[in-house]
Amino acid sequence: MKKQQAILSITLLSLSQPLFADGLLGAGHYTPGAANIRDMTMPNQSGFIYEQYNVYYSSGNYTDPNGNTIALDNKYQASAISPLLMWVTDKELLGARYSFYLNPSLAAANVAGEESYGLGDTFIQPLWLGWLNPKYDVNFGLGFYLPTADKDLGLGMVTTQLQLSGYYYVMEQAGAVMLASTYEFHGDVDSTGVTPGDHLTIEYGYSQYLTQQLEIGIKGYSQWQVQGDQLSHKHEQLNRLLGTSLGEKSQVHALGLQVGYWLDPHWNFSLNYMKEYAAESRLEGDVLSFNITYSPKGLF
Repeated sequence: MKKQQAILSITLLSLSQPLFADGLLGAGHYTPGAANIRDMTMPNQSGFIYEQYNVYYSSGNYTDPNGNTIALDNKYQASAISPLLMWVTDKELLGARYSFYLNPSLAAANVAGEESYGLGDTFIQPLWLGWLNPKYDVNFGLGFYLPTADKDLGLGMVTTQLQLSGYYYVMEQAGAVMLASTYEFHGDVDSTGVTPGDHLTIEYGYSQYLTQQLEIGIKGYSQWQVQGDQLSHKHEQLNRLLGTSLGEKSQVHALGLQVGYWLDPHWNFSLNYMKEYAAESRLEGDVLSFNITYSPKGLF
């Protein structure tokens, strides 16, 4: 175990980007579990909506392809403040409501004791369609992650994301069952010559309003890297030299809870916590998010 830990530490120091930046340790752009359970369906009225995701991720363990856990000498820690600027139009496309949004971020990371702060990658979703009904909603989104981050804070690649989500409502929408799938197509990482494999994420949850303002929920996710990375010659040499398995297909799963409260019809504050488990070829840690929603128009 000590030998494995030493090999992993040497590998991390050998990379020119932070832990997640080349996709070499299993992560994509999409961060499952950070959004609120009902965030993947659009509001049923047109107008501007502001959401702010404040996300923190921490891990002290890396799990290899065989399920062996290697403790890190220094915890990997990452956080982001990610405002989402959404416009829900009064237009329809294919019988669905049409919306779009912009989602930049400010990020911070601590990798092997080295800290970085600055602009993160930016997500834009020019197409978001919602088929909204009293008993169920179906939503489809097409978006892109752009490599706008400062050095050491982004993935250095363009990612195309497709997302399909569905909701089934009970008790006059006081209860909501959510199921969503997200697929990421990754481009090349220019700085390393690596092309990360695509990712598939499945998220699920149940949200229940106990009063008009207080919401609780249980949620979970599973994320798989469905293709191995196309490695550069440098990383293939590292694998041979150190006996590591960079670029292997990865997976991780998580369960967690959410609590949210509407101060009034315009302002909502929500807290989400997710605990990861059964990881392979990637880090295994905790996701914590504190989210703020503001709507100039009252949502109830």
